[in-house]
Amino acid sequence: MRSSRARGKWSLLHPTHARSIDAYLTRTASKWGVRLLERANVGNHLHLLVRVRSRKDFQGFLRELAGGIAMRVTGARKSLELANGRFWDELAYTRVVEWGRDLARTTRYIVTNLFEAVGLVSRRDKAAGMRAIELVREAPG
Repeated sequence: MRSSRARGKWSLLHPTHARSIDAYLTRTASKWGVRLLERANVGNHLHLLVRVRSRKDFQGFLRELAGGIAMRVTGARKSLELANGRFWDELAYTRVVEWGRDLARTTRYIVTNLFEAVGLVSRRDKAAGMRAIELVREAPG
């Protein structure tokens, strides 16, 4: 889920939103029976690696999560539309991740994005193919 509007006071990493979004994500996942394996809040989008029991539960989870986050960040209410249009740019991008190598690669990707969001990995490091785990091993101290 990505939002080009999530900048400044509407950033998902803004101090007033980050904890609230994380708690809401955990609560919503529990409600829908979705198991959160990895997550990364990158400011204007979220990366989630989840395990679901059914497609219906996953759809309900995504629908509730998207609406709830948009309302928390913008202050909109169910009865009022967002003054300047929609918060999310597109529908959530999803794909099935296979066990084994695909799961490990996807997990590394999400962790690297999390490290980039908090400033531990630069885009240049990422473009050079460095993984967050390698950078942590190389860090002094």
